[in-house]
This record gives sequence, C-alpha cells and structure tokens, in this order.
Amino acid sequence: MSRIVVIEDDPAILRGLADNLRLQSYNVLTASDGEDGYRLVLEKQPDLVILDLMLPRMNGYDVCRRLRSHGLATPILMLTAQDLESDHVQGFEAGADDYVTKPFSIRELLGRVRAILRRSEGRSDLANQKELDDARLIQQRLMPAVIPQISGLRIAGTCRPARIAGGDYFDVLKFDDETIAVCIADVCGKGMPAAMMMSNLQAAVKTCASKKTNPRDLCERVNQVMCTNMADQGFISFIYAVISPVRGRAVYCNAGHNPPIFSVSAGVPRDLDRGGGVLGVFKHWHYEEEELRLGSGDRILMYTDGITESRNAQGEEFGAARLTRIVQQFQDKDAAALVEDVVGRATEFSSGNFDDDLTVVAICVD
Repeated sequence: MSRIVVIEDDPAILRGLADNLRLQSYNVLTASDGEDGYRLVLEKQPDLVILDLMLPRMNGYDVCRRLRSHGLATPILMLTAQDLESDHVQGFEAGADDYVTKPFSIRELLGRVRAILRRSEGRSDLANQKELDDARLIQQRLMPAVIPQISGLRIAGTCRPARIAGGDYFDVLKFDDETIAVCIADVCGKGMPAAMMMSNLQAAVKTCASKKTNPRDLCERVNQVMCTNMADQGFISFIYAVISPVRGRAVYCNAGHNPPIFSVSAGVPRDLDRGGGVLGVFKHWHYEEEELRLGSGDRILMYTDGITESRNAQGEEFGAARLTRIVQQFQDKDAAALVEDVVGRATEFSSGNFDDDLTVVAICVD
C-alpha cells in the first residue's frame, strides 16, 4: 500500500483529498501547515507528497526546497490556485514533480497520483531512498523502546533523525535495582554505513557492559572492537556512565563526545570531559574516567551536536552556553520534562530546521 502525505491548510480540501485517496486504498497522512508537513514527510518517508503552495508557517516552495536539500527523492505533486507559467517554473525549480491547479477535478488528481506512483517504480534514486529508509528503520530499532528506571533516578531520552538516517544512538542498561548505565554516541556518517556502524557499536557495548566493568575499561574494549571492525572507515564519539543513586555515585568516561552538562542543585554547572579520543581510530588508546558525587536535584544532560549546532534564520548557533543555561535554570526533577524543554527550545530557535540528528538524554536525581 503506497503511503501519501497531504499538506493542505484548507480543512475541506484536506478532508476531501484524504477521504478520496483512502477510498483508493492509499495510506494517507495529513498536515495543515508547512512546518508540520515538512517534519511529517521526513519522519514517515512517504511514496508521494501532495503539497499546497500557500501554507502557514512555511510555504510550499520552501517545504519543497528543504525536503530536496535533505536528499529526499520522493515525488512531490504541488497544488496551487496560481496558474502563471512563472509559478509553475518556480515550483519545478524548487523540486516539484508535477502541478495541479485549483479548482481541480478529483478524477484528474487521482489519475496524476497513479501516474506518478507508476513512474516511480524502478527509479534508481528511489531505490537508493529505500536503502536509506531501511537504514533509518535499523536506527529506530536500536533505540530503547522503553527506558528502564531505578529508584532514586529519573531517565528520559529522545532521538530525532534530521535526515533519512543518521548516526546518533543512545541506550540505557539496567544491571540491577541499584545500578544503571547510560550511553550516547554519534557515528560519523549517514545512511546505511552509519546504521551498520551503530548496530556494531550497540552489539559491542552490550557484550562488554556489566556492573563490574568500569567506564574506562569498557571504552577501551569497545574501542578495540570498533578499530578492528571499522577498518579506518570512520569514527564514533561516545560517552558511557555507570550510575548508582543509592551510593550517590556516578562514574563516566567521555570518548571524544560533546561534554555532558553536570548541574548540581547548589552550584555552577560544569562539563564532563574526562576520558580520551573517539572510538575506532587509535586501537591502543588508554582512557580515563571520573567519579561524581550525586545529590538530590542534581542533573546530567547528554546530547549530540544536532542540538548545539542548530542555527536560526540569522545563522547563529544554538550553542553549548545556551544549553547550559537551560539545564541550570530547570528546577524540576522530571527528566522527561527537561528533555522536552531542551528539544522545544532548540526547535523554536531553529524553526525546526535541523541539519543533523538531534539526541538528548536527561538524568535527574530524586
């Protein structure tokens, strides 16, 4: 069953299109403004996009350009009440594949939909897209479906791929009722190669991790595995922490990743940068680790550079300093609320236009 995303701000037209497409046995998803539609297409990877030109928050031209800038080859059928040749040319230059002028015949539109989907069969660029979709599915399956929890600690995390498939990864490993491990990583690369490296990393971490294995030793072992398996094909930045709230203790090792932010209930936040180099490059690198004392209200925020390197319309980066202030000012112990706050602030700052994957993991001490 072909999946179609319809982006249209007129409720009557949107409902009519969706109903008629569903009667033809298509799987239909809808959005009523440009930004929501843009994110829906990136997330769901449809077989066809039906896109209105005049939309709130982001017009159809910009939606089309941004989807194409992400390498998306999905066909786009643009709807418009403007019938000038220059409007059609502008749409084609933005990346549209076909046009239907309003008011339109539903029979004509359905015919164009069938023709576009028929032409799509066997296209090499869409075959490549299928491979990227498979890579994205691998990435999703590597993330924890349910984040395990232990008494005295709250953990939440999210990973939102900006492209079809990226290289971000996080995991939470519960060893017993008193000890838990949290890790986050950013694999160099995109698509299937990054997904396969991520899968390899997850397998190595799960094989090496245990309650008795400290973060420094785990990083050294995983690094040796990745150096052997990656064969100079890239690298991975990585952080691994073992946390015991009962003992008021956390030990971490940072292998070349963006330093997590450690914000204590009474004090100045600081970066957690003790560790060593990225994984997969220097096989015999010796890593260091640091022990933290934890108290009620303390917070640790792990993240990837999709957050800090996101930019606003003026080209300004969100930045680590802004992120640190958000964590410092957050007064709740709800890790999920902290993740939501960080992602929400970054999304508002960049208008949702992320050039890289966005991954955030929050750890709050009760």
